[in-house]
Amino acid sequence: MTTVGMAVPFSTLAKGFVSGMHEPAQIVIRSQDEWVAVWARHTRAHAQPPSAPPVDFSREMVVGIFMGQRGTGGYEIEITRVERADSQLRVYYRSKDPEPGAMVTQMLTQPYHVIKLPRDDGPLVVLREDPSR
Repeated sequence: MTTVGMAVPFSTLAKGFVSGMHEPAQIVIRSQDEWVAVWARHTRAHAQPPSAPPVDFSREMVVGIFMGQRGTGGYEIEITRVERADSQLRVYYRSKDPEPGAMVTQMLTQPYHVIKLPRDDGPLVVLREDPSR
């Protein structure tokens, strides 16, 4: 049985459907150098890549979930909550696929959600949220 955790506040740095991250990934970033490298990879598809949003790594860290490349639109990923439970941080997310037969954009997409939250150097677990929740 898992313990119910205390909610941890977070804010969205970036969320969307076009990313240079073509493989599924769950990334935890705790340094400016890592952040600059991941952000450059994420934005490489842009003609004029935006600068990485500011993060104070002495007090904050970044978590990103990248769905990987999909053949059409209609896919989505969202970090829904973060909790501290036992000795770990739990990041919950939901993903959505297009309904069968739905009209979708005919283009390659790479859904992602990147957040910042208070720094925690302990273990972090990423869990798919139960859709009934």
